[in-house]
Amino acid sequence: MRIDRDLFERVEEITNTTYKKVDNKEPEEPVYALEIESMIENLIAKIDNLEEQIEDREKDIAENYRRIPINEQVGITDKEFM
Repeated sequence: MRIDRDLFERVEEITNTTYKKVDNKEPEEPVYALEIESMIENLIAKIDNLEEQIEDREKDIAENYRRIPINEQVGITDKEFM
């Protein structure tokens, strides 16, 4: 199976995994002997992990942060103007 070299290297970088590759005899067109199933599983695992991190951060923001009114930000109250 032919695959773009940049795409192959990008998948290796994203999944932090080295896959077997075999270069074709013709230097212009490399052929990679891919472990496609393994690559796909690793990419899906990476996506699942990132989605979980996003959910955790959204939950953290919802639970631990609130909008701060401007008067609280600058340290004044309405009583100071009366």
